[in-house]
Amino acid sequence: MMLTHQCSGRASFAFLVALLLVLFLLTANRLHNGPSAAFSRLKGDWISVDGEEHHDGQQSLSAEKTNNFCSQDFEFLRQGDLGLTDNIVYSRRCIRAVHGNVDRDVVTNISTPLITSKTTLSLTAECTTVEAPPCERLTLHVPPNYPQEQYRHLIFGVASSHDRLKESLPVFAHWLSGTGAQLVAVVSDADRTDATFDLPSLEAEYRQHDVAATIIPPTQKVAIPRKDTPLDATPSAPSPVEQLHFLLIRDMLDRATPETQWLGVLDDDTFFPALHPLSAALRQHDHTIPTWLGALADNFVSIKIWGYMAYGGAGTFLSVPLARQLAPHLESCIRETTVVSGDGMLRDCVYAHTTTKLTLVDGLYQHDIRGDPAGFFESGRRALSIHHWKSWYRAPVAQMAAVTRVCGDCFLQRWRFGNDTLLANGYSITTYRDGLLDKIDLSRVEGTWQEPDGKFDFVYGPFRPRLSEADKKSYRLVAVDGEARKGGRFRQVYVHRAPRKDSGGSSKEEEEAEEGRMDEVVELIWEG
Repeated sequence: MMLTHQCSGRASFAFLVALLLVLFLLTANRLHNGPSAAFSRLKGDWISVDGEEHHDGQQSLSAEKTNNFCSQDFEFLRQGDLGLTDNIVYSRRCIRAVHGNVDRDVVTNISTPLITSKTTLSLTAECTTVEAPPCERLTLHVPPNYPQEQYRHLIFGVASSHDRLKESLPVFAHWLSGTGAQLVAVVSDADRTDATFDLPSLEAEYRQHDVAATIIPPTQKVAIPRKDTPLDATPSAPSPVEQLHFLLIRDMLDRATPETQWLGVLDDDTFFPALHPLSAALRQHDHTIPTWLGALADNFVSIKIWGYMAYGGAGTFLSVPLARQLAPHLESCIRETTVVSGDGMLRDCVYAHTTTKLTLVDGLYQHDIRGDPAGFFESGRRALSIHHWKSWYRAPVAQMAAVTRVCGDCFLQRWRFGNDTLLANGYSITTYRDGLLDKIDLSRVEGTWQEPDGKFDFVYGPFRPRLSEADKKSYRLVAVDGEARKGGRFRQVYVHRAPRKDSGGSSKEEEEAEEGRMDEVVELIWEG
């Protein structure tokens, strides 16, 4: 028995020595790799947990990406355009997009939280002192990428001022660049006596962004008198933009080719998240016969005032045969009408000179809404077009819809995380008060804008009541960066703004409290 105990003791001692040696080697390796070693694992196998795929490493941030965070990601957050507080509460997730046949209209439930950890970052600190926060991987199932296509069968027309066309270039470029679709832009104020605009230079700027733009002065130099214009009135010059808007039909026909199928008459703030779904919707209609496509206003008051017609902010589409029927009558149609709006002139002309009637297209939105549009964008609806985004409300639509280049029809696709968070892709991340999300009918539109009542329900209904700030906390998209091609990354920056002090001045106590307030930032990094 004594011999047995001695052998056992020696074995235990040897095991203890071996264990200590292993711990020593692990500690030495950790010290060698530095404090960020916990975030250094990138390679490994994906495993499935609760229906999701996860990486077998603790985090997905490699040592190389730790350095990149300091030199690239951190500097991006510090740029002044984001307007962040000096210190921010920061978190991020690295997303692996799995493309497949998914129902993007269904809210996908993911049992784990979206925001898994938070770090306080000082945006005024030296980059070398910033420790890279974790970027845990998350797998999201999304629709396939849109196919690489050309859209030479589409011509779009817009009439607007020189300055508005210049400032609209980045937004037009989002959906037109590299598509082969034509843009005909009439500069409504080019004929002003004091105008010194360089239209060829503006056209060159558009073409540098790979937009097939033709930018021209008005062909109609003075206003055409309407039926209600006094006989002794002197024709005004330059021609009003509403008439130029209607006369775009002639300007586009002049540039039509044998490939052209549809002419789109737009406002300068009409926005298409992508051309592929729009083209697919137009393909459902016969372009070889006279056809008029569009959408009504979504505010019934507008319809009562302006009537039943295609509202140009949503996008009005004429087949080439219909445009050719109208072309000989354009000037006479202006003379015969008492309507001020270009959309109304088109309606009266179609009804006076053709037998064509309006066909409504789902997904084209006039967006006659004022105030906070969150209820629409968080409803998960597919949007072929968006309007009034820089006037009746404010939304960075080009940045919002940039995710269409990553996952096609995933713009505004929704995922629910845990029991409190909803992601409306490209618009917002919203966290709800404990237990509230389970009680919300997400198939209904939250009435967030002004007067979301019976004026809007024929388009957006059914509604649910607007929630207070105590019930929901929203992180809105403010910026994007990069492109998720193979080996690349596409970043979405969502921000919940800390309260700012008012311009009327504050007490010393209020200013001290203000210094402690921090914006909260969530980055979603889509990896190619």
